Amino acid sequence: VFLFASICTLPMFIGFSIIFDFNTAISLNTILIGVVAAGFFEELYFRGFLFGLPFRKTRLGFILSVLFGALYFGSLHLYQSTEINEIFGIFVITFLGGILFAWVYAEWDFNIWVPVFLHMLMNLAWELFSVSDNAMGGTYANIFRFFTIILVIVLTVLYKRKKGKNLSINKRSLLLQSKT
Repeated sequence: VFLFASICTLPMFIGFSIIFDFNTAISLNTILIGVVAAGFFEELYFRGFLFGLPFRKTRLGFILSVLFGALYFGSLHLYQSTEINEIFGIFVITFLGGILFAWVYAEWDFNIWVPVFLHMLMNLAWELFSVSDNAMGGTYANIFRFFTIILVIVLTVLYKRKKGKNLSINKRSLLLQSKT
């Protein structure tokens, strides 16, 4: 699981190391709070609890289950700016990130460690280099983040195929799930 997350985040680590300066002001406190605690507790609460419980324990489909948690996740990151267009960008990126992490959680058989490690490593790349003061990032940051997301999706689909499993999130599980 950690290897999967490490491979998927390579575009961010490599790209950021080429484009951005190393963050010499990084501290152990930043890593413990901004990387380890944020990645662990945000995934546990937003994906494990707010998404995972409704999706696994009710008939709610993926869209209805993920919506509240992703909206909430996005809104909790709005403190990062006071400019309206940055606030909007931060919200959109973190909202979509919440959906991606929920999808990963579901596709990896509700193994919370997969989105936890992805989240931690993405945050670590962001903190190790002087990327941006907020989650929105700039053009280069988002190009490398995009390649990370593509790797997450492609490698997850390949993993499911190798295991002989269908995707958990499909047209039958988007809105309402049928009782089995």
